[in-house]
Amino acid sequence: PRGDIVRTTSGVASGPVSFMRIFDTATEVIKQGGKRRGANMGILRVDHPDIEEFIKAKRGGGLRNFNISVAVTDEYMKTLEEDGEYPLINPRSGEVVKRVKARHIFNLIVANAWETGDPGLIFLDTINRHNPTPHLGRIEATNPCGEVPLLPYESCNLGSINLSLMLRRTDDGYEVDWRRLREVVSIATHFLDNVIDANLYPLPEIEEATLRTRKIGLGVMGWAEMLFKLRIPYDSEEALELGRRIMEYINYHS
Repeated sequence: PRGDIVRTTSGVASGPVSFMRIFDTATEVIKQGGKRRGANMGILRVDHPDIEEFIKAKRGGGLRNFNISVAVTDEYMKTLEEDGEYPLINPRSGEVVKRVKARHIFNLIVANAWETGDPGLIFLDTINRHNPTPHLGRIEATNPCGEVPLLPYESCNLGSINLSLMLRRTDDGYEVDWRRLREVVSIATHFLDNVIDANLYPLPEIEEATLRTRKIGLGVMGWAEMLFKLRIPYDSEEALELGRRIMEYINYHS
């Protein structure tokens, strides 16, 4: 945290947000010389002493090349529900620095999300309950847009199925073409897996981590258009049920 003692020099740490600004500036410089803009993901635990500074980091146009999210725990959400206080803990020493109202931090998150679009929330305990390789470590972060929870050095390898094309015409409109969806899921999964082998990796650590777990992110797009063609209101129980069915189907056939 900011103000903590640096053991090797007896100096004072400037905190995680200051280092995010360095990465942000570096990304900006590299972006100007390249064809594709860079993207960073900044995630800080809700019990970190610098959490308030982190939540407000994008005010006034700061950190333009970052998405940021607060990592919240089950314990924090329970404390929030009970309108209680929780401890901020120095990650180096494990000592409690102070106690704050969970509601105060949540209100700060909401206000800044409204003002700048960030931070988001990442539910660490939920993610780790579904961690497919817990023996390799605890997941602490995701890729920049949050599609894939990742261990250190793992890479994101993403593809999307256009759901608006997974329909067939009927006499009175459209219906889901489940057979076509199944075929596309199979092809897309195989394709993304092939990308892992065909890819050139910038660091040996990334190559090793990626080949060890072979994570892929097969997602969807065109959901709103699909609902429109099916004449299903977006904000409806019918839409939620269809969403559950489609993702269960994609999960199974992938």
